[in-house]
Amino acid sequence: MIKRILIALDPDQDTPIATNFALNLAKRFDASVTGLAVVDTSNIYPTGITGEPDVTHHARNLWEELTDEARRVAEDLLKSFEEQVKKAGIAYTAVRKEGASYERIIEGMKYHDILIVGKDSHFFYNEPKRDTKTLAEVVKNGVSPVLVVTNRINEMKRVLVAFDGSKPSARSLKSFVHLLPYGNDLEMELLHVRSKNSDGESALSLEYAEIFLRKHGFQKVTKTIVSGNKPSAEILKRCDETEADLIVLGAHAVSAIKRLTFGSNTHDLITKSETPLFLSP
Repeated sequence: MIKRILIALDPDQDTPIATNFALNLAKRFDASVTGLAVVDTSNIYPTGITGEPDVTHHARNLWEELTDEARRVAEDLLKSFEEQVKKAGIAYTAVRKEGASYERIIEGMKYHDILIVGKDSHFFYNEPKRDTKTLAEVVKNGVSPVLVVTNRINEMKRVLVAFDGSKPSARSLKSFVHLLPYGNDLEMELLHVRSKNSDGESALSLEYAEIFLRKHGFQKVTKTIVSGNKPSAEILKRCDETEADLIVLGAHAVSAIKRLTFGSNTHDLITKSETPLFLSP
């Protein structure tokens, strides 16, 4: 059951959509939402703060200017969040924190049932176009499921579960089932991407996963096995074929979000998917 929802606010087009996703869930569960804006001072603070007086003075002035700018962005984000939530009549909390963005978000996840965030979020308010590893760190080290939204709101009817029998894919499936964010009257497709050299255990893994789903009240369950050496491409292809509204996957089962941190497969899913993703650490 969902009672507390965390939204990581960022000055990108996904953030209002992430808030809408959160509001829809909050109405469904009579839950509250928390809007979190993080002024990432770890990104702003200059490394060389000592030296000649003029250089030190300039560095401190620059740090203060960038910090003030980021604080203004944070306040604007919180103001927009509050306006959107008040119109919906949902209980909320608006929070501004300072420090490393991924650390503050992970800390907030400890006391919320789910994090909702846009896939294009960067979190460095003074450099809104700069790519960061924040989302990767949050998914890798967080303590609650993450719903990564795209630029559209889907009515959840069909869910594609990327399942390979691994612990990460099992954790994500179990988190989705136990939270029941969209009930159990969903069309659930269990998809296994089998490499050409894999053994025959994939069918057995899907069978066990189907039993688990049916025991939890999901009655519209199908199983699909496809062959391919690039799981992300096969998942996206199947998602398009079935017009799935959500993809459930393990963050480490198909690698994850940023190439330098995790690998390439979920990086492809994050960057290329037009369908929201549900992941669990």
